[in-house]
Amino acid sequence: MRKVAVLGAGYVVKPMIDYFIDICKYEVVIATRTVSKAEKVIAGRQLGTAISWTIDQVDVLEKIISEVEIVVVMIPRSCHSVVAKLCLKHKTPMITTDFKHPGIACFDEEAKKQETLILTELGEDPGLDNMGLKQMIDEVHSMKGRIIKIDSYGAGLPSFEYNRNPWGYKFSWDPNGLMRSAVSPAIYQINGEVIEVLAKFEHHKLVDVHGIGTFETYPSNDSTRYLEEFGLDKNISIYKGLLRYTGYCNTMTNLLRIKLIENTEEKNFENTTYRQFIAKLIGSSTTEDIKMKFAKSLSMEINDDFIKKLDWLGLFDNVQISITHGTNSNLLVDLMLKKMAYEPHEKDMIIVHNEMIVEFPERKEKQISSMLVEGIPYSDSAMARAVSLPPAIVAKLILEGKITRKGVCMPSTKEMYEPILEEMETLGFSFKKETIVL
Repeated sequence: MRKVAVLGAGYVVKPMIDYFIDICKYEVVIATRTVSKAEKVIAGRQLGTAISWTIDQVDVLEKIISEVEIVVVMIPRSCHSVVAKLCLKHKTPMITTDFKHPGIACFDEEAKKQETLILTELGEDPGLDNMGLKQMIDEVHSMKGRIIKIDSYGAGLPSFEYNRNPWGYKFSWDPNGLMRSAVSPAIYQINGEVIEVLAKFEHHKLVDVHGIGTFETYPSNDSTRYLEEFGLDKNISIYKGLLRYTGYCNTMTNLLRIKLIENTEEKNFENTTYRQFIAKLIGSSTTEDIKMKFAKSLSMEINDDFIKKLDWLGLFDNVQISITHGTNSNLLVDLMLKKMAYEPHEKDMIIVHNEMIVEFPERKEKQISSMLVEGIPYSDSAMARAVSLPPAIVAKLILEGKITRKGVCMPSTKEMYEPILEEMETLGFSFKKETIVL
């Protein structure tokens, strides 16, 4: 019997575990800090085992890796190098949904030497977006076309019918990841000119996503690193961004401005109300008229949308803060999870949308490839399925000997992306394609 290890039991893991146990009939070990979460996902199935583990327990991790055939990493990036070293030591393939970041790309030479695969970017974004995009690129190159512009977007949002809070957002994935990404820079390119962005929420724009609607987009990660990976000309325009409902980016800009998103400074919140916290944040000695003072500190009117959003969240309430210590971001996330989580009957949606401007000798055209999938009420979210099913499919393909590449890579070859996209289509994740002659 095949045996797989999954590290982490967070928001999006369940569809992967269901795939391994119910479809593939694999034995699955879930190693996680909170065993109760893993046990809930396993739901009493005999092929599943939950193990208590934290990243500092290297001996426990090594034992797990030595006893399985493949490891799927669904824990934060800071833990990846520890896992990668042990996977290489035991020549065990490693899969992650995260970016091919420097902390994992550095193992490429060693992975090739050990004839072991470390496969990255297998989620929704990065993942399905890039696989769909690379499929488009390969088709254009096969027809001798020249790509001059790429726009690629990903999104995880409340479905249109359940977009019912003033923030226009709910959490179908780890909100701490959102806080970490909020302070990371982004890079894109216009006609070969590299644009580096630090305050990426201030760099947002409106975009009409063909056939779906109008959204805000802000740049995500480093778009230019795909130029070489995808065999693209260095002087093209390439933009990769995230989609949000309108108003989101100004909200995030203001949260950063007042340091409500702050991930480094630990504070003691004992015997402190939210109102007192806000007063201290703006340097007020009292909580009297705190909402008015807060608005004034930002040069806003008291009826500004941003003030109303914070009020709706509860940040001006004379109520004890519900966590005892943590960063400002931890406090914010705790409040958000209370009011911005999905109810069991509510649906999220994922959007993956790629557009390319392509030149052929006799014509110029825009090629569009777009996917919109909604979650299943009282069951799995669209985000959970979009993130965890591709790595589950890849694990099966590796174990069946259908993916044989070694080293650190992403699924950018036809050998890898084609079978993943084909099976995802059978699971309801299909791209709609359209060509518009310009």
